[in-house]
Amino acid sequence: MKTGRAALHRFLCLMVLTASMNALLPGSAPAVQWRPLASTARYDVAFDMDSLKLTPLGRVTVWLRFTPLGEPQRKLAAAEYGVKQYRLHLEYYEIDCSEQTDILELIDIIGPDGKRLARMKGGGPLATIFPGSELDLAAKRVCPSFENEAVPDDEVETPDISDATKAGGQKDAEDVRARIAEALRKTQTEPDSQAGWRDLGNAYYDGDMTQQAIEAYNRALALNPDDADVLNDQGAMYRQQGDFKRALANFEKALKIAPDNLESLYNVGYVNAFDLNRMDKALKAWRRYLELDRTSETARQVQGFIERYGK
Repeated sequence: MKTGRAALHRFLCLMVLTASMNALLPGSAPAVQWRPLASTARYDVAFDMDSLKLTPLGRVTVWLRFTPLGEPQRKLAAAEYGVKQYRLHLEYYEIDCSEQTDILELIDIIGPDGKRLARMKGGGPLATIFPGSELDLAAKRVCPSFENEAVPDDEVETPDISDATKAGGQKDAEDVRARIAEALRKTQTEPDSQAGWRDLGNAYYDGDMTQQAIEAYNRALALNPDDADVLNDQGAMYRQQGDFKRALANFEKALKIAPDNLESLYNVGYVNAFDLNRMDKALKAWRRYLELDRTSETARQVQGFIERYGK
């Protein structure tokens, strides 16, 4: 689910998600003109020029916006953050320009209609900015001296989400409803179609209809028990319900079917580490992940987990 060194801090954010689910973006925030920064394998990244401030410690603050490039990337981010209605997220950094280090202070998870579904706290020690990462590009854009006064943490202003983003959220909801209706028609006319039940489960998944998704995936698995993708998606739904052991069983079964499946390896590590407190098993899965992938955004996050917890 990443943004260079932000991966090293993200574990601090994940455990406070549930308590923040009902928060909304401040309505009084001025409109933001997001400026393009970079495109990664998973996100379009932009930054808010109006968020640049100089703190008393001489660090520059900046909001970055991460918009998934497509539905597969959105679903992956939704699973990583544990928020089914995830559409994009914002990250608030302090950058030490002289030392080329950063601190991730806040992450805002944005859902349909521009609603902020969660605000997660970061913090921790300064981390080195990876050359070529999004933070490195941001530092190159924002590090000249600024004369703005520092803004206290409790007055940090969240950038407003554009009308286009809100319209996009409404369109997403309409698309999901249409997909559910189409998939239901297919399962009624072709009840033995594994693809039909899988598509129905995926549509319910995207509509945040957890139990319905699980039941549709059950029908798909009855027709093909060895579909690793369905097992992973159903496992994500079990985790969404808080059934961590059943989620892990799904991910482990998917991994037995496809030993090099990166999604399964990531999920096995994540549930063991952050839901079941089995860090030794998590590290084993993550190290195997890095044997297969060392260059992606997710690989950088996995490397960050190992550096933090493998000592």
